[in-house]
Amino acid sequence: MNDEAIEIEEKERKGSIHAVMSFVLALVLILVGFGGLILFVVNKVKASQEEPKKIIPSVTVALIEPKAHEVRISTQGIVESRREVMLAAEVGGRVTAISPQLVDGGRVKRGDLLVEIDQADYVAGVARAKASLADAELALEVEKARAKQALRDWDKLGQGEAPALVLREPQIASAEARIVSSSAEVERAERDLERTRIVAPFDGRVRTAEVEEGAVVMPGARVGEIYSDRDLEVRLPFSLRDFGYLGDGAGGEFELRATMGNQKKHWPAKIDRIEGEVERSTLSGHGIARVMAAEDGSFPPVGLFVESVVPGVRLEDVVEIPRSAVRGQNTVWVENGGVLTKREVEILRSRREHLITRGNFEDGDRLVLTRLEAPLEGMKVNAEDGE
Repeated sequence: MNDEAIEIEEKERKGSIHAVMSFVLALVLILVGFGGLILFVVNKVKASQEEPKKIIPSVTVALIEPKAHEVRISTQGIVESRREVMLAAEVGGRVTAISPQLVDGGRVKRGDLLVEIDQADYVAGVARAKASLADAELALEVEKARAKQALRDWDKLGQGEAPALVLREPQIASAEARIVSSSAEVERAERDLERTRIVAPFDGRVRTAEVEEGAVVMPGARVGEIYSDRDLEVRLPFSLRDFGYLGDGAGGEFELRATMGNQKKHWPAKIDRIEGEVERSTLSGHGIARVMAAEDGSFPPVGLFVESVVPGVRLEDVVEIPRSAVRGQNTVWVENGGVLTKREVEILRSRREHLITRGNFEDGDRLVLTRLEAPLEGMKVNAEDGE
């Protein structure tokens, strides 16, 4: 056998051995993979069947206690006098006297003489009126005497019933009418004389004085203005929401407060009446408060700006809750037996930190004060009492 043939045979033998080795290697890999699969299946880890523990949130709760609540309404106003009058001359003439109190800010008492007008012409007028009255009374007496004489003459000479003119009945009636007219003239002249004296109609202060001694005034001329500094009131505005809680006649006494200098002043007051109209420009109603004297007997000056808290109606079975407990517009969460429940409330009054509400709360409900991120109806919670 030559060398070429031997070389070819050797190559064929090596190829056969390589093929056998490849087959064996593949078979070993298949068997190893199959065995590993069997081991994995036999020894696989079983998943835990235990349910994950649920986290129950803790919340702070407060007891819900329905009770009565007296509405108190903050407002403010300006002190005004209940009695103010502009004094004017009712008759004309020269001013002969003026009270030293008839000056701006002067204090006067009821009946004090403030202005006197020259009385000479009016005294003469009274005298003329009385003279006319005396003449009328004399004329009546003369007519009555003539009537009696006429009746006697008729009885002697006449026949039948005497005519009224013969008995001077028309003349007597005319004389009586002149007496009535003259009496009225006397009264008018006396009133004009009285009107020469302008007096204070009530105790108070002078706001303005507008006349001087020696001046000549005409009927209707203004001489001054006075106002009462003891009979005072304050017109207090209320929003329509507050106005509805004011009540007819409102509540009891309250205080008017003001700061004058470095002193805090206060005076008792009481709603005297409620105005029946709503002011269209501000959509507010008004109550008029009567101002009373302070303990030291003083009154606030007219024009002073005052603040007050006025008692209104009494609300029954309402719940006061913190503003922070409300979710949305009118929703709160309550806890009852460890379970969350949603409740809707009616907000009656709003204060700085609390709301006065009314709702359909059940026995055992406690208000949830904690703000939960995603509260659900029926969620279980751990409740802890708040303050």
